[in-house]
Order: sequence, then structure tokens, then C-alpha cells
Amino acid sequence: MKLKRWSAILASTALMTTVFTACQSGGESQQAAAGSGASASGPVKIDYWGGWTGPDLDTMKGLVDKFNSEQSKIQVEFTSMQWTPLFAKFLTEMKGGHPPDVLAMHPFELGQFTEMGVLDTKPVENAKLNKADYSEFAWNGTYYKGKQYAIPLDVHMHGVFYNTDLFTKAGLSAAPKTGDELIQMAQKLTLDKNGKHPNESGFDENNITQYGLGFNMNHHAFYQAYALINQQGNNPFTETMGKLELDEQKAAKAFGFLEDLIFKYKVVPKGEKSPVDDFITGKVAMFVDGPWQTPKLEASSIKWSSAPYPKVFDKQAAWGAAEILTFPVNEKGDPNKKAAAIEFAKWIDKNSSGWAKSGQLPSNNIGMEAAKKMAGREAFVSSLGNAVLLPAHPKAAQLFSSTAPSPILTAAQDAVLNNKNPLDIAKQLKKDMDPILADK
Repeated sequence: MKLKRWSAILASTALMTTVFTACQSGGESQQAAAGSGASASGPVKIDYWGGWTGPDLDTMKGLVDKFNSEQSKIQVEFTSMQWTPLFAKFLTEMKGGHPPDVLAMHPFELGQFTEMGVLDTKPVENAKLNKADYSEFAWNGTYYKGKQYAIPLDVHMHGVFYNTDLFTKAGLSAAPKTGDELIQMAQKLTLDKNGKHPNESGFDENNITQYGLGFNMNHHAFYQAYALINQQGNNPFTETMGKLELDEQKAAKAFGFLEDLIFKYKVVPKGEKSPVDDFITGKVAMFVDGPWQTPKLEASSIKWSSAPYPKVFDKQAAWGAAEILTFPVNEKGDPNKKAAAIEFAKWIDKNSSGWAKSGQLPSNNIGMEAAKKMAGREAFVSSLGNAVLLPAHPKAAQLFSSTAPSPILTAAQDAVLNNKNPLDIAKQLKKDMDPILADK
């Protein structure tokens, strides 16, 4: 097992932060400590760990409580904290021989953990899942090198949320479907203190009272660029890549489009911190984000709707990701706990319509049907066929981390914060990633 070497890498670089760091808010929440096995008079206790820290934490906690109350054979001890410390804790407990029985993660992390030898395929085999019960997008996210390591939990992707009142006021009746429409509508929805638009003479860019569009200026800006590169027919990232096969011209067009929204067209706030909060307060009329924001929007008084991520270039594509349930290796583990872990994970899967309330789109078709009936979800559901996942590369933690010195964070911020030459950003991305990929 390569656990010792990987633990040192992950501890020193803190690169286990995942795609959802910016998708959730709040601090850290934990429940019970490590559970014990079956006793003569009590239930089998299992540990279930996940990285939910936003509104979806309450939804998942509610599901766990429901499972515990419906039966008396199994007691699930649920622990949730931010993904970075969660994985550090997991590796520590793995070394000590006390890993959790069920561990949530994301598809792009499968490569690194399976190469470390810490995930077990047998529980998934014993679960006897039916491929037809899931979307292809969700199902494919549970595999690494042809082996299935997880039970699908949910999927999500970028889309556009828009303020329907502001749209009506501006004479707009539908969300943008193309890049040109996005620019034109964002211009029409951007106003300075005198009511002028960015494409009008006398517009005061230093006194903008309402922006047409908002989006995260962190690694999620790179996820937009990733989608825009794919829209041009180039997917530079693969599970087995040994170097980055990047079409630099297409990457430059992707980064350039995002830069222009901010610095040329002036329809996006520079250095924006929280697009969802700006949207709720009326500072922005549209924003790019994922379905995990829907509970917060539902709790607000704003009138809103959602739409798929626009087709800016040749074909439709949006960044997408997922959450999955895995089973850590525990050679000395209690067989009763292993069986209980499978039973619990299958229960979560079958009751996925409850998880739809979190805003995430359940991977199970039954849960997905429930999500379709909820406000604002259909736009994301319709994007399943063109969502693009980051691959489960063994060095995904270094390549795709959301924390510095991650190559994708550098590229994103060079574009949306520093307005650097887009082609130089593309070249730097390859320069930053190739040494990581070449390092054996």
C-alpha cells in the first residue's frame, strides 16, 4: 500500500480540497465518534463520513436519522466536516486500522484512493446494483480502470440562475441560450447609477448599481473554462494522461470569453465574492452556479428560475460532477458491519428522493424523477447528457485542487482576477501540469 507516501503528500500540500469547497458554506459539523460492532443486546454500529457543511448537511443528517428510526438492527454514526480535513482524518484512521465503513467522495478522487489501495470493490459487487436504475453520467462516475468502486449518490453541474422580475423589467422573456445572448442580456441587465448600460455612451463603470451576471472567481471559474474548451471539441483531461494534450488556442478562447465578460463588457463584478448573495440582494440579475444553491434561493423572497449553461461555442457542454458512496478497505473489520454498511448505502440510494431536497440531483432514477418536480431543477436535469466530468486521475489531488498552488486555481485567477493574456494562461497551465504528470 502506498498510504504512507500519499499521506505525506496530502498533509503537506492540503490538496484534498474538492470541487465542492465553494459550493457549500458554513463551518464544521460532527456527530458521534467511531462506532462499535454488534453486541448481544444492541444494533450493529457503523460510521458514515461525508464532507457536507452547507444546507445539504441538514438534509443528509435527516436521512440518517430517518434510517436509524425506521429499524433497530443498524445504528449509523454520522460525521460531516469540510472535505479537506475529512480526507486527512480518513487517511489517519486508515493507517490506524479504523476507517469509516462508508465514505462519501467524488469521482475524480477515485484514482488517487484506489491507487493507494484503500477502497474495496467487494461491497459494491455485493450490493448488486442495476445500471438501468441510474443515468449514464452517474454510473460512469463510480468506475476506475474498469472496476466499480462506489454506489452513485448524486450529480450536479453548472447552470444559470436568473431573476425573473429583473428580466421582465428589462423586457426579457427567456434565459440566454448562446454566448452572444448571454453578453447581450447581461449588458441590458447591467445599470450604472444613471440607468445607463455598458454599451451606451456615458456609462459609468465606477458606479454600477446592478450587474447582469455574476460567477465565482475561484476554481469554479476554471470549471467554466473547462466546459468552454469542451464546447470546442477538446477535452484535454483523461484518466491515463501522462502529459497535457491541450489545444492552447481553444483554451485561450475559453479563458478570453470569461475575461471579456468582466473587463471588456463590464457585466460581471470584479473580484466577486458570493454570487448567490449578490443575486439574492439584487446586485446581479443572473449568476452561474450549481443546483446546490436552490435551497438558499427557495428560502429567499426573490423570484427566480434556472437555465442550462449557454452554448458559447460549437456544442453544448457544462462542467459537471457527482458524489458517490465508497467502502474503505478494512481487512480486520467485522463482517456484520460490512453487511450493515451495504444495507445502509442501498437504503440511501433507494430513498434518494429525500436527498433531492438538498438541491443535488439524485443519481437514482426514482430520486431524479422527484427532483424534476422541484422548482429550478429541470434545467440541470436536462444538462445530464452534455455535462463533462474531471477524470479520476491518480494525481487528481495535485492537478485539480481548489487550493493554491493548484494549476487550475492559478489559471482561473489569472483570467478572472488578473486579466492576463489568455494564450499565456493556456501555456502556463500546460507548464504547471506536465511536471506533475511526469513525476513518478
